[in-house]
Amino acid sequence: MKKIAIIIVIIIGVISGAINYFVNKPSSTVISFSDELYLIIEDKVIEYGQPSIIIDDIIYLSYDFLKEYVDNNLYYDELEETLIFTNDKYVRKFKLHEYVGSVNLKEFFIDNPIIKRAGIIYIPIDLIKDYEIAVNYYDTTNAVVVDYTNMYYLEGEIILENPVIRSDMDLKAPIILSNLSLGSKVNVYGEFENWYKIRTKDGIPGFIEKKYIKLNHSKDIYKSELLDRDDNIHIREEKINLTWDYTYSKVKYTDNIKPVIGLNVISPTWFSITDIDGSILDKGNKDYVKKYHDLGYEIWPLVDNSFNPDLTHIILKSSSMRDEIISKLIKIYTEYDFDGINIDFENVYLKDKDLLTQFVRELYPIFKEKGLIVSMDVTPISTSENWSMCYDRKKLHESLDYNMLMAYDQHWASSPIAGSVAEYTWVENSIKRVLEEVPNEKLILAVPFYTRLWTIEGDKISSKSLSMKIAKDFIEENEIITVWNESIGQYYGETKKNDTEYRIWLEDEKSLSYKISLVHKYNLAGVASWRKGYETDNIWESINRNLN
Repeated sequence: MKKIAIIIVIIIGVISGAINYFVNKPSSTVISFSDELYLIIEDKVIEYGQPSIIIDDIIYLSYDFLKEYVDNNLYYDELEETLIFTNDKYVRKFKLHEYVGSVNLKEFFIDNPIIKRAGIIYIPIDLIKDYEIAVNYYDTTNAVVVDYTNMYYLEGEIILENPVIRSDMDLKAPIILSNLSLGSKVNVYGEFENWYKIRTKDGIPGFIEKKYIKLNHSKDIYKSELLDRDDNIHIREEKINLTWDYTYSKVKYTDNIKPVIGLNVISPTWFSITDIDGSILDKGNKDYVKKYHDLGYEIWPLVDNSFNPDLTHIILKSSSMRDEIISKLIKIYTEYDFDGINIDFENVYLKDKDLLTQFVRELYPIFKEKGLIVSMDVTPISTSENWSMCYDRKKLHESLDYNMLMAYDQHWASSPIAGSVAEYTWVENSIKRVLEEVPNEKLILAVPFYTRLWTIEGDKISSKSLSMKIAKDFIEENEIITVWNESIGQYYGETKKNDTEYRIWLEDEKSLSYKISLVHKYNLAGVASWRKGYETDNIWESINRNLN
């Protein structure tokens, strides 16, 4: 009797050891057959949380799973309990437990709402049909199986009897499945000496000896082509030549509107978000629009955030407020008959970086639906949180037609060191760094029409911005001799009166021609300029000649 008991204990120990190996071996994925529903994507079992549930025969996938494996742009607003899907054609929003959703700000009814169970947000698969995934449930294994429909999966066929699927590439490894019949099909994910890494159609992953499998190279499971491309690139034959037309107040007079050599886009600075209620200051004029349209120019007016980080935080953190602002903007821009929008959000808290990206994601499809170009101003890359690090350039460009690189203010107005607004080498390095995150087809180089006059009195340094003409007049009036500096691509001059020293790094026709040559060197989309009215008479002909 004791021998029998000992044998039983040994058997139990062996089984327990096998189960422990079977379940906990870190190098392999093992299915534990039970009444528990499990989810597998390709050959990976999702082991954290409860990534899927089934209610009334409807499959639901968790928000966390979808965000990690399917759409990292998926967004859930916890405060307003709103799920947001975005792509280049639509923004869809769904409130928790509600049967009404919206697409591009228009409401529609749905059959199954998003729900919340045990603190987890679940989305019914009928709301994710636009994703390139196939989702199936198999009651034989109690598995929810997810595959990407834009991927090529190699298929294998069982050609010998008595095949077994094991937990690892070892004949002593635990057997997961042993009842595969001749002709059964499996997906093949890897090849290792005498083994294939496979998954059955109904969701059981593991390893099988090569001798049991015949690979089928001629048939792919899903036939969508795998493309590495950005469908959101707006390519033009001609280079863009845009200038910002700075507007102090409501435009009243338009008699001074005349053709500008080479210009094809104008961006008046007409709109500002001014209040936490989403109020938008409008300085526009429809006669201005008609006259520039008659001259053949596109009009992409600028909208800014008043450069107020606290206001920006309030309007960005709320999904409903973002909706309201986007709704107001599209109404304004379509009523004026504009051709595009230029978003100029500056001085944004680093903590709002993702919210700024989300705002642009939600705005883009609304404006594209109306045929409008969407552009946004970004700074060169630096360690300044509010002025540079707040832009997720890599993600922003996915929801933009163009990025305007504001390649100026190398030495800003209150800089403790006197220097150039935009040295050639600094501009080029700024372009190269941004091109690591933004495609060249989407990048527009923005150049300055202004310079800074630096005043140095003892250890006090101050500056003021000068237009090209005023800078030229100052140099002539003070008989300053300027010298061309090849390394920075600018003329430099200085003078001293009494105990006050003046320094100036000029922006002129020659310095701009150097910078604009970078548009061709890096095959950028074009050039923009800040700002109209600061240039001298020869500048537009020079830009046009260098650009084209």
